[in-house]
Amino acid sequence: MKIKKINMMGFKSFSDKMDIPFPRGISAVVGPNGCGKSNIVDAIRWAMGEQSAKLLRGRQMEDVIFNGAKDQKPQGMAEVSVIFENGDGSFPPPFAHDAELAITRRLYRSGESEYLINNVPSRLKDIQEIFMDTGLGNRAYSIIGQGKISAIIDQKPEETRAMIEEAAGITKYKKKVEESKRKIELTKVNLERVEDILSEVERQMRSLKYQASKARQFKSLGEKIGRLELILHSNSYHELEEESHSRMKSTQDLLHEEVGRTTEFSSIQAGIETLNIELDEKDKEIAGLRQAYHQAKEDVNRKESILESMTTEKRVQQELENRLVQEKGEIHRRHRELVEEKANLYGKIEEVKKTSEHLEDEISLLDRRVKGKQEFLKRVREEYEEVKTRVQSGMSKEMSLNQESGYLNNRIGEITDGRSRLENEKTGVDQKMEELVRASRRKNEVREALVGKLQNIETDIGGERQQRDLLEQTKKELEIEIKSAEAELNVCESRLASLKSLTENFEGFKLGVRTIMRAQDLDARRQGRIMGLVADVIQVEPRFEQAVETVLGDKLQYVIVETQDDGKEAVDYLKARAKGKSSFVPIRDVNGNGNHAHGNGFPLLRELVTVPEDYRHIIDLLLGDAALVDDLNKAITAWKVNGRDQCLVTPDGDMVDRTGIISGGKVAYGSHGILARKREIKELGKKRAEMAEALKGYKARLEQMDLQIREKESSLDRLVEEKDDCQEKINDLDKATFQISHELDQLEKLGTRISDELEQKNKEQSRHRDALSKIESELEACKQSREQEELFLREKEHELQECESEFERLREEVESRKMEFGLSREEERGLTREVDRIADFTEEGQQRLKRIEDEIVEAQARYQETVKREESLKGRLHAFYQKLKQAEDAVNSEEQNRNQMQNTIREEDKRGEVLRAGLDELKEQIHRAKMEQSEVVFKMNGLVDMVRENMNIDLKGVYREHLKDDFSAPEIRGDQRGVRA
Repeated sequence: MKIKKINMMGFKSFSDKMDIPFPRGISAVVGPNGCGKSNIVDAIRWAMGEQSAKLLRGRQMEDVIFNGAKDQKPQGMAEVSVIFENGDGSFPPPFAHDAELAITRRLYRSGESEYLINNVPSRLKDIQEIFMDTGLGNRAYSIIGQGKISAIIDQKPEETRAMIEEAAGITKYKKKVEESKRKIELTKVNLERVEDILSEVERQMRSLKYQASKARQFKSLGEKIGRLELILHSNSYHELEEESHSRMKSTQDLLHEEVGRTTEFSSIQAGIETLNIELDEKDKEIAGLRQAYHQAKEDVNRKESILESMTTEKRVQQELENRLVQEKGEIHRRHRELVEEKANLYGKIEEVKKTSEHLEDEISLLDRRVKGKQEFLKRVREEYEEVKTRVQSGMSKEMSLNQESGYLNNRIGEITDGRSRLENEKTGVDQKMEELVRASRRKNEVREALVGKLQNIETDIGGERQQRDLLEQTKKELEIEIKSAEAELNVCESRLASLKSLTENFEGFKLGVRTIMRAQDLDARRQGRIMGLVADVIQVEPRFEQAVETVLGDKLQYVIVETQDDGKEAVDYLKARAKGKSSFVPIRDVNGNGNHAHGNGFPLLRELVTVPEDYRHIIDLLLGDAALVDDLNKAITAWKVNGRDQCLVTPDGDMVDRTGIISGGKVAYGSHGILARKREIKELGKKRAEMAEALKGYKARLEQMDLQIREKESSLDRLVEEKDDCQEKINDLDKATFQISHELDQLEKLGTRISDELEQKNKEQSRHRDALSKIESELEACKQSREQEELFLREKEHELQECESEFERLREEVESRKMEFGLSREEERGLTREVDRIADFTEEGQQRLKRIEDEIVEAQARYQETVKREESLKGRLHAFYQKLKQAEDAVNSEEQNRNQMQNTIREEDKRGEVLRAGLDELKEQIHRAKMEQSEVVFKMNGLVDMVRENMNIDLKGVYREHLKDDFSAPEIRGDQRGVRA
């Protein structure tokens, strides 16, 4: 089994349909990281039935469906098909003759999944069993992904065993063993359950027998209890009917009283409504007066509030004037202080300017000295760095030469050792190549012999398979015949069982006949004095059945008894149980003197039937002189001529009796008489035995055929196993030959490479020795130059340190003077800002004085105006007080009138409440009366329904027939309990 091709569509990164062929030889999938190489391995494992999304590098199984990209929409389905080719005939037996085997798996986003084998829907189990036969599997060693090799190396012994079993192809049989064990356990559980059910059914059968006897006793007592119950229900219904009439009359009286009280209550309610309307009008009038009162009160409060605000305003204006006068004096005092402070600041500014000018001269002188020293220091540092660079370069070169010298010495030693090793290795390679050539020649000879043997085995396999196919075709034809025979036998047995059931249950017989034939408590039946039915003792040919049944008719259902006393006992039995009627033929007491006229040339029916001698006289009596004629026309003709005292009947059942009455016609298709049923039971019994014997022969032939097929299968398995073994040996030889060829190629390449390396090492060793002598002379010259440069470097280093210390001292002094100069300039700027602030404040003070004088004049004018308005408002406020008093008096007067009217309404409400309470009580009485009336009617209807349901009797129509003058319910119930007990 070899992978030929993989088809993918919508799987992971493969959006469109992708076909990947795997030609013969070694195939490889190469590409940069992230191009989907691992997805191809995942596709193979997924198609072979992998169920773990984690092993497919996903969180859930839907992750394998293409989820969309920049310019592509997501797919709704993923599909992978792996096509295998049957190169070495290693397909499982069901597919051994197929050239290719296609395994397909589909997954939809809805979660539905499909598996197909050669485009035929199948189960996951079928696919797994295919690969179990081959040693493959979705998790077997045959698929080695990232990290698989390390997992195989580090796996546990039991995991290694599982891997070997998978490779050997025995996993399928282990799974079948496990499945068989589970089925056996399930069968054991089912058997235990069947035993429990059998024991439970037996227990229930005993209980049902007891219940059946109790049911018969219950039926006998039920009728008596039913009569007592009918009397009880009829008298109870009569009492309830009388009680219903009485309660209906009392309800009507209560309804008349309710009408009177309702009228009185309505008149009181009308009076209360009138008073409420007047009260609403009075409330509206009071609301208007109250609104006028609140308006007047609001006007008074507003005027009083204005008067209080004027008083506050006068006080505020007085306080403002005093505050402004104080502020004016404070501004004059502050102005004098600022003039003095400004003069002092001008003096300090002149002193600070002189100090700043002196410091500026000193800083300029120091800056010139620092710049000169800095230029000298720069020249010294450049000379020092130049010398230092030369010294370091010499040291680096000397170190590099030392390292290169050591490297060359080591390399020369390594080359010498390598040459010795390569010479030894080349000798070993030549010897191994000679051994491999000899081994390859031997294996080719063995392979040719095995190929010849394999061809012979394949010829034998083809012949055996052809013979097996012929046997299987014959087996299928035989199985079809067996199924047909079994179906026919089942139909026959079903019909026979049905007819026997009808016969055993006496179906088609009268009720009286069935009762007698089943009566186990009848003495004549128990003691064997009931001999059977007339139909049981008659044997007749099929062509005469209709004629006999037409003549005998219901006489076939006559019961044969020993004596007339036995017949009387049976009649009494039927009467006592009301189980129909039946006729009884006493075999001892029957009068056999009948009319035995001649047959006018026609055969008599009694001569055409077979009857035991003990019953012959009975059948002769029942058939009488009835004769058989060919058709109805002959029967009528014969009757008219000389047969007026004889019954004539045709084979079709048409009959002319002694009186000339003609009977005839044709029964419905498929209906059978009693005699035909007996004949059919006999024929079906014989037919069943013949068919069972034939079916037994078919099955024996089938077993013989199965044995031959198994022998062929065994022979085929042996040949296939021999072929597989031979093929496996050829494959092993091919692998070994290929490996030998591969090793020879590798050894040839290795020998060539060794020779090349030896030549290269000789050249390299000569080159390294020349370079080593040159490096040693350069190293000596470099050492002498480095010692002179180091002496000059130490002198320059001392000179550089002295220059740097002098430069740092001058620089620190310049920084100190610059700091003092900056402080002086900052102090001068601060004093100047203070002088400017004093000048600004003096100007603002002059402007504030002018504003204060204007505000004082305005405050005095507002104060005088407020005094005048206050005097005017006090005069108008007196008139508002009088208007408020008048409104308050009007509101109080109207509220007194409203309270009197409200008291009147409350008194009427009390009267109405008393009447309402009485009316509610009366309605409650009416409701109770109606409920009691309904309850009585409900009881009456309940009695009628119960009697109709239990006894199928209309109690309303018949209850008067069962009334008793001296009825006593306890007495009737006592009788019922006595019957039940």
